[in-house]
Amino acid sequence: MYPIDNLIIFTGRNGISQKRAVSFFLAALCLLSITGCSPDVNEISDIALVTAAAIDYDVVTNKYSFSAFCVMPSNTSQEKTSALTQWVSSATGKTPLDAARKMRSRVGKNLIFQHNKFFIISESAAKHSLFEVMDYLSRKREFRLTAYPIIVQGQASDKLKLGTESGDMLSNDLLGQVRNNKLSGQDVALTIKDFVDLFENPTRGFVAGRIKTKSSETNKKEFLTVTGGAVIYKQKFAGWVDGNDVLILNSLSKKKVWKDIEFNDVIHSKNGSVFSALFHEKDLEIHGDIQNGRPKMSVYLKYIASVEDVNKDSDVGDSRVILQMEQAASIHLEKKIKKSLAFFQKKLKIDVLGFSDYYSQYHSKAWKTMQKDWETLYPMIPIQVHVTVLFEKSGMTTFIKEES
Repeated sequence: MYPIDNLIIFTGRNGISQKRAVSFFLAALCLLSITGCSPDVNEISDIALVTAAAIDYDVVTNKYSFSAFCVMPSNTSQEKTSALTQWVSSATGKTPLDAARKMRSRVGKNLIFQHNKFFIISESAAKHSLFEVMDYLSRKREFRLTAYPIIVQGQASDKLKLGTESGDMLSNDLLGQVRNNKLSGQDVALTIKDFVDLFENPTRGFVAGRIKTKSSETNKKEFLTVTGGAVIYKQKFAGWVDGNDVLILNSLSKKKVWKDIEFNDVIHSKNGSVFSALFHEKDLEIHGDIQNGRPKMSVYLKYIASVEDVNKDSDVGDSRVILQMEQAASIHLEKKIKKSLAFFQKKLKIDVLGFSDYYSQYHSKAWKTMQKDWETLYPMIPIQVHVTVLFEKSGMTTFIKEES
């Protein structure tokens, strides 16, 4: 400590008192003693950031594997991602917690999970013990509830070792794909919180995110792509859906999901023309009824669209031509929606659209009778689909002539 008797106090022009100056000096010394070398403070050289994690399950050994994609933080803001020290650490255990703690004990850094954006879960873990995995992830306060649990075929830990086509860190690249695919509606990005909200419903399933491995078109390397979805039913993985089916699922979901979706499609008209258009969903109505004790559904969808290109002579400024194109687009999307609904009902036989929620809310009395037989009733529900497409604009030109 510094003896107060030896302090020399100077008073400025404003006449600051000696007593006030001494108080200020003592407060400064206290702050220095608190922030100086506390054993509870993590030095930047002592920590590593976990930006993605993987969870596997071995059905033979009944053991879990927890893997973490670790990154040493930059010492300067100018340091590039490619220059960062990155590695994957793994360990196995009897439970997800056991495996994670063993993994941490083998790493010479204090692992920080607050920046973790993805938990990649293997198909095996999702089939046999998804409830245990999600229970662990939702209980640990160091994990962000906004992180994305995503299902993958094969070994999940292997996916952490793949590079990215963009050259960015794996988690940043995957997050960019999630944001971009939200616009096209080709994937589902559910958070840990979403899983918890949907997990307990025994009569319906839901679709979570899916990661696939793709080959680059410019080289032979393999990268990860976020596309399609994984069906979860009764707290376990139940099957895969492709991007087109996910698009229809999003289109028939709540407005907060589809309000920003803009997808393109190629339409074949009866007059022989082929054109591309961008579609944006404007309105959605789903009505359900009970006939002879059985449910019946009707879906009404309205899209606005813009013509982007055509393949032959087309006066897209002519109202009759536009009407033909609107009718062709309506028929095309109607068939597309019916095909996906048939897949959900006849092949999966799982209510991923949440029709059970509709009947429990709007037909509560009838639902009490239907609930116990919902698995049998759902695949047999007749669903009428009505689609209307309106072209609001046809691009910068109104006439495109095919060259001879």
